[in-house]
Amino acid sequence: MRILSEKTFFCEKNHIFAQKITYMMKKLIVIAIATLALTACQKSMEDRAEAEARAYTQKYCPTPVYNFTRTDSLVFDRTSRTFVYHCSLTDEMDDSTVISQNSEKLRNGLLQSIRESTNLRVYKEAEFSFRYLVRSAKNPQQVLFDATFKQEDYK
Repeated sequence: MRILSEKTFFCEKNHIFAQKITYMMKKLIVIAIATLALTACQKSMEDRAEAEARAYTQKYCPTPVYNFTRTDSLVFDRTSRTFVYHCSLTDEMDDSTVISQNSEKLRNGLLQSIRESTNLRVYKEAEFSFRYLVRSAKNPQQVLFDATFKQEDYK
């Protein structure tokens, strides 16, 4: 049986205490880093969305007219975390009566395309919203259709 001097006992006790403190500090550091990483991801996701919307608009907009529709721009609204597609309707679709009669079909078609889109998966997982603001090509001040799809819609 080994007899410890008072000094040795004190040193071993301090060593165990130091190990516990080190363990707790490591745990706190990991929690702090994880919290910062999650916060940084949130900001970077919004930064990414804004950058992608800007790049899409610069590269492709206005798009050529296809099925009487032209995409004028895509913007990302940070405050509401919403992608806003600004579109125009042309020719026979540029008619408020036709659009109001078919608004439910338009809404359902857009919702289905959001649900099926693999390109939007990351943004849907981040619970972003998607808004379609459709104007008349003849009279750009006239809004023909306006629909916003939130997570509870496309889930």
